[in-house]
Amino acid sequence: YLRTEQQKLFVERIRNGAGMVMLGGYHSLGPGGYGGTPLGDALPVLLGTRDVGQLTDPFLPQLTPEGVRHPIFTNIAGFFPTTTGEAKVGGLPPLDGCTRVGAPRPGATVLATCPLDVDNSPVLAIQPFGKGRTAVFCGDTTRKWQQGPRAMDQESPFLRVWGQMVRWLAGRPAVVEAEASIGPITDKGYHEPGEPIQTSAS
Repeated sequence: YLRTEQQKLFVERIRNGAGMVMLGGYHSLGPGGYGGTPLGDALPVLLGTRDVGQLTDPFLPQLTPEGVRHPIFTNIAGFFPTTTGEAKVGGLPPLDGCTRVGAPRPGATVLATCPLDVDNSPVLAIQPFGKGRTAVFCGDTTRKWQQGPRAMDQESPFLRVWGQMVRWLAGRPAVVEAEASIGPITDKGYHEPGEPIQTSAS
């Protein structure tokens, strides 16, 4: 949906100090045609072609040693399995799958992988990009991390993982509060382009 010239403007802004995260999905990353584009080339992984496909089995992202130590997972790494063991805090709902991506680029760091994929496909990867930073998150869909535990009055890493990711991308790695004063809710998880979206807040 973004013309090449528009993408180049985004990339230039990132080089000058901004942060960007691209999320996975059936119309994003490689399946969305971003492979070989200016935005795609700014991401920390190779995207592949439109037919790269999706992993559709449930799983929890497995943190790499770098992921366990990274500011994005400060105080919440225990919710996730690692390359050396199971999650220390149980009950986190699995993701529904993830968008396949290729190998990490030179200089990138993979923080989490999909343990179901024989190639340990990256689920979360990051990299410096000029004066800025980029990240890719391939999982589908983290809203379960908020909805399930909240319904059972259990602690969830949802707010911290996204808050800490945004802060890291902005060059502010300090942790965030676990509670939010307000949060958006949409009527469904996917909308066609041009389709109205009903939102509420709680």
